[in-house]
Amino acid sequence: QKRDVEHFYTADQLAAPYKSPFGTTFGDYRHQLELGKEGFTFLDELTKDLGIKWFASVLDQPSFEWMMEHLDIPLVKLPSTISRKKDYLEYVANNYTGSLVISTGMTDQDYEQWLLETFTKQDTLYLLHCNSAYPTPDEHTNIGVVRHYAQLAEEQASKPGPRIVPGYSSHDFGWMASALAVAAGAGMVEKHVKLGNTEWAHFDAVAVDLTTDAFKEYVDNVRQAQLHVGSTEKKITASEHHKY
Repeated sequence: QKRDVEHFYTADQLAAPYKSPFGTTFGDYRHQLELGKEGFTFLDELTKDLGIKWFASVLDQPSFEWMMEHLDIPLVKLPSTISRKKDYLEYVANNYTGSLVISTGMTDQDYEQWLLETFTKQDTLYLLHCNSAYPTPDEHTNIGVVRHYAQLAEEQASKPGPRIVPGYSSHDFGWMASALAVAAGAGMVEKHVKLGNTEWAHFDAVAVDLTTDAFKEYVDNVRQAQLHVGSTEKKITASEHHKY
């Protein structure tokens, strides 16, 4: 994530007590989490060496302008955190034609309609269904919304404007909801990860620990779901035969 801490938060929010390894205030916590130019340059070079792509959530206009000036990234994410900051969202919609990942936690169908009417210049919209509870109760994951987004994608395919890719941002425990999202048509899934104990982070309970096999289990099960989904074309497979 990238945000201009002093611009994004009020002075009272930054001065509020917050317990973390980095200090005693929320400002201490937020400042420590932000990467500067050197950190982002290192990340960019590292991922190139590893042969993977990266992107970031960009939460305000100063950060967006900084990222566009200094880095060449294939995607920008607009997270649920800023779904009410429509002035900034409209700025991105009017000044960026690349691909966007948009997470839809804490929003409803009116917001969905606003997104479709506002973001018309982009190449691709990765529309991630999300529930902003950490953790999300099973009965509130509502994976049927991913199916709805998949239907939107089919409808949009024949119209001018961005291509829509349905997806799911997982704030629930484990892999089940993400696997079901793939079955519902998700082309992207997102999962928080952590290195060991990070109880001071708001997402700690739902993040999978990279020091264990939890992330591998998550990925393996999502890939297994993809395998089961297969093709929408009904045909005779090589494994089929009559018993008689």
